[in-house]
Amino acid sequence: MRLKPVAVALILALVCLASRVSFADTLTITGVGGQNTDGVYIYPYYFTVTGPESSETLVSMSCLNFNREVTVGESWSVNVIGVSSVTPNATIDGESGLDILADAYLFNKYAAATGNPQQISDIQFAIWSIMDPSLTYSNTNGAYDSNAQALAATALSLAPTLPSSAFANDNLFVPSGSYPNGGEPQEFLTDPPPAVITATPEPASLLLVGTGLLGSAIIMRRRQAKC
Repeated sequence: MRLKPVAVALILALVCLASRVSFADTLTITGVGGQNTDGVYIYPYYFTVTGPESSETLVSMSCLNFNREVTVGESWSVNVIGVSSVTPNATIDGESGLDILADAYLFNKYAAATGNPQQISDIQFAIWSIMDPSLTYSNTNGAYDSNAQALAATALSLAPTLPSSAFANDNLFVPSGSYPNGGEPQEFLTDPPPAVITATPEPASLLLVGTGLLGSAIIMRRRQAKC
């Protein structure tokens, strides 16, 4: 049986998608911005991002997990996911898609907070509280204040109603494989995406793409059979 051109295109497309999903980039934390709240460093964290062919330095990111810890100089493998492909009911690295979208919504508030340390702190602690709901006003020495709490509540309410275009340049860096020091590295967000990486759609989105391609191939083959 001959392999129809549409079948060849389908196979090549799926191979390309599969290869991109399996590839892991590397993050190396190189420093912090210097601002801290009660001794806890907040946004920005600086990284070197190593992609398929090169590296980009001084990429600023925000961490999403208060109860995970990394130290300057450590490196680990990551998968890069475009937040615009994440749905509220998804689960990624044990975190809900809703929480990821809410954190991305808050991340995009940093730009307007430039030069306002208190506002940056409130955004960071709001982000942390979404991933780690055990945070309270008392166990953060007051850092998770009423402003941060209001930001978190707004993010959880609004984020799932926004179009995917609202997160077009947001990229989530998810730990992949083992961690060199046996710990659990944080997830990080950045925008714009580093030039050395190409974000992978969230796995469920890849499945939809593959299903659509397969369906197109079946339809075209049926049409050819009728000729």
